Amino acid sequence: MDINMNDSGTGKHGRSRSRTSIGSAGNTKSFRRLFSRFSEKTSMQGVFYIYSAKKSAQKIFWVCLLIACTIGMSSHLYYLISQFLEYPVNTKIELGFSNLIFPAVTICNVNPIRRSKLYMATAELQQVAAQLQAMDFWGYESSTQSQRTTHSSTTSGQSSTTSGDISTPSGNNSTPSGNNSTTEPPVWQEDLDYDYSDYYIDDDIGSIVDLRLVMLEKFRGLYKEENRTTKEEMGHQIEDMLISCTLGKFKCFASNFTVVPHHVYGNCFTLMTGDRKISKAGPSNGLSIVLYMDRLEYLNQISEGYGARVQIHDRDTYPYPGEGGIFVPTASETNIGIRMVTIERQDEPYGNCSGDKYKDVYGYKYTRYLCQTMCSHNKTFQKCGCHVPEATEIIRRPSDVIEVCSNHTQLKCMHDERKRQQKRKEECECFNPCRENQFLKTISHRNWPSEEYLDTLKEGVCFNIQNKCFDASLYDNEDVQTQSMDYVKVDIFYEDLNYERIMETPEIENAQFMSDVGGAVGLWIGFSVLSFFELVQLLVECIKHALTCRCFRN
Repeated sequence: MDINMNDSGTGKHGRSRSRTSIGSAGNTKSFRRLFSRFSEKTSMQGVFYIYSAKKSAQKIFWVCLLIACTIGMSSHLYYLISQFLEYPVNTKIELGFSNLIFPAVTICNVNPIRRSKLYMATAELQQVAAQLQAMDFWGYESSTQSQRTTHSSTTSGQSSTTSGDISTPSGNNSTPSGNNSTTEPPVWQEDLDYDYSDYYIDDDIGSIVDLRLVMLEKFRGLYKEENRTTKEEMGHQIEDMLISCTLGKFKCFASNFTVVPHHVYGNCFTLMTGDRKISKAGPSNGLSIVLYMDRLEYLNQISEGYGARVQIHDRDTYPYPGEGGIFVPTASETNIGIRMVTIERQDEPYGNCSGDKYKDVYGYKYTRYLCQTMCSHNKTFQKCGCHVPEATEIIRRPSDVIEVCSNHTQLKCMHDERKRQQKRKEECECFNPCRENQFLKTISHRNWPSEEYLDTLKEGVCFNIQNKCFDASLYDNEDVQTQSMDYVKVDIFYEDLNYERIMETPEIENAQFMSDVGGAVGLWIGFSVLSFFELVQLLVECIKHALTCRCFRN
């Protein structure tokens, strides 16, 4: 009986002593046991040698070596991460061959207003045109103005008399400068007193402003303020210009062109060929256009030469012939051979490019010119409460009523805002498009037409543009070169169907970055994904053991 009691007590106290050893001294011994087992089995290099070293010097050596390798690994990782976060790109160039879609072509007559239609303009615009006509090269009134030839033309319901190449409507109360006038000076004349020196020239160059350029700029500003319908009627019409048009072996007509007003060249006409692809290179498979320029209608001093302005641009982009076009002279045939270059850029975080949200808003693909125009317009509108004239052609819809900057206060505000924008150009962040097609051009000319073909052109004018048949015959007594000044021929074609594709690709892909990081960690301390989970298991066991010991103490 006693023995059983002693045995029972011994067992009870034995269990008590066992728990005490685990709860008190077991804390240190248990953690040591966990770390010992980890050191024996881990795949990390160096840890086992620290644990198994017999001498202190060996332990210190391996500890220092592990610390040094950890520092080297950290430095290596810092370099890899910083390089990755710079998001560098590689530029890759590919050459391909396929059938290519023909680009859009925009053509403008360099004369913005037909002389016979100038009477439709406002009195202010006519007066500025008269002053320009009276100026010589230096901006002074020309003494030969009265000696210039006169031209008169009659339109339905209206008659206009031109003196010195300027038309003034019959009965108009406004008179050109130089004649006595009792009317008060209009708003545009007050605007000429404005200080344009900061706007036209650099202060470091001088302080004398070219008056002719000021007047020409004023003419263009007033022209921009004209009603769009009036501008289209005053400008040259594609129906009166187009003698022939072919794309490959198929004809194109005036109805295939879309009117795009321009503040310098007046009516421009864009030919959209749709999804038509070109399967063969060369002039015979491209676009060929013959135009009648009607130089009798040109305004002197405003149109300084004869010819057309041609821009070749990507489809669905808004044309900017002033910035991206080329001049095509009259009395010549101009061949423009093109090669297509497709550029694809990376968006954030690898670069800054803009997508095609503009097409949903304005109906055109994004371009830097369009972005700069609309950015400048938006800032001017916010500042002055009126629209920049050149931007209204883009945002205008038939049902919209848009106020254009016109009076003296608005024009002064617009000029001030433009000067401010020129000094702080960084405000408009207009990046390159993420994808665009550019067209490299090779241009050549030849004298055109021949004397025999000139008669054919006149027949073409009389057949296709019957209302211009009389004008085309006015110069029959002049030499061939002079008569040829009324005609332009443009051939646009692919030189070959090879295209160039320039792409930006990330220099460090995500998979490559992970491989670099894994290689660096494995190189310095032999660490791997499995080693990471070994550390996780050790951490979990340590936490569990710490919580168990705390429960026993409580």
